[in-house]
Amino acid sequence: MKVTLVTDQNYLPALMKLLSKAEKRIEILSYSFAIGSAKGKLTESSAPYLIAMKLIEIKKEKGRKIRIRLFTEGLRETNLRNRVTAQELEAAGVEVVYGSTHAKGFCIDGEYLLFGSTNLTNQSIRKNREANLLIEDKVVSKEFLRYFQYLWKGGKHGGIKLKLPFLANGDFKDALIEAVNNAKKTVEFSIYFFNHSEIEAAIIEAHKRGVKVRGFIHQHGSFALSYIRANRATVKRMRAAGLENLYLSKLSVFFHSKYLVVDRKEILLGTGNWLEEDVLIHPQLYLQLSNTRLAKALIKHLDDQIENDRSKL
Repeated sequence: MKVTLVTDQNYLPALMKLLSKAEKRIEILSYSFAIGSAKGKLTESSAPYLIAMKLIEIKKEKGRKIRIRLFTEGLRETNLRNRVTAQELEAAGVEVVYGSTHAKGFCIDGEYLLFGSTNLTNQSIRKNREANLLIEDKVVSKEFLRYFQYLWKGGKHGGIKLKLPFLANGDFKDALIEAVNNAKKTVEFSIYFFNHSEIEAAIIEAHKRGVKVRGFIHQHGSFALSYIRANRATVKRMRAAGLENLYLSKLSVFFHSKYLVVDRKEILLGTGNWLEEDVLIHPQLYLQLSNTRLAKALIKHLDDQIENDRSKL
């Protein structure tokens, strides 16, 4: 398996290059795919618009030789903008199904997979700090497609078990806690929303037995403020338990990545926040890998966040 870390603003060029490889099929999972406003006003300069136009171009060029399918969120607040995008794609022959998902990823020809935290919004692609994996492997892609097909056919949260390295829906929680419980030297992470008592307790216990813990937790000041208050409360509790190397982000930068690295080798990276609802309700995907090279790259990403973008408070 060939795997490469794709972070931040490297996502768009990596995706466009990947789409150019497509010959027979493209499967897309998206929580938010916004080429314009909920009222239908398109933003032609946006990154999602460029992606949508690339998909339309591919479909027009290859016609029936290629099948392009999009499964996208159709229930939560992002669904209105998703439907605007989907209407444009459907007019060009892209197949669309709406459902419930927080997972996101592109699978090309059953062989290439781009998967991680990036939503298909201009904010996420051009401004956020994100973490994704570009994987070249037919076996891994096959398991992603099995999950895609499950949702495509109407599958719901909790109704499928995937083979490793994938973890479906809330299965990431137990895997994450087990990885922390098995940590010998280090536990390091970056997370968007963190308010989960079991995960918090596992990390505190790791600290108590001598494991070095570092964490970067997002905060902002514009929306979803109940989650931000919960993030701050989590950090406050964990600092009170003796974990000194926990950092909240600056208010001015969006940190949307979701990953854990244990002993600089074991990795969990995915789409689920460390929240009860992301474990119990919203469909998610995580990848669990043992890869020292990838772990090193993620630690570098974490180092950069802590060095340059942590809050001084």
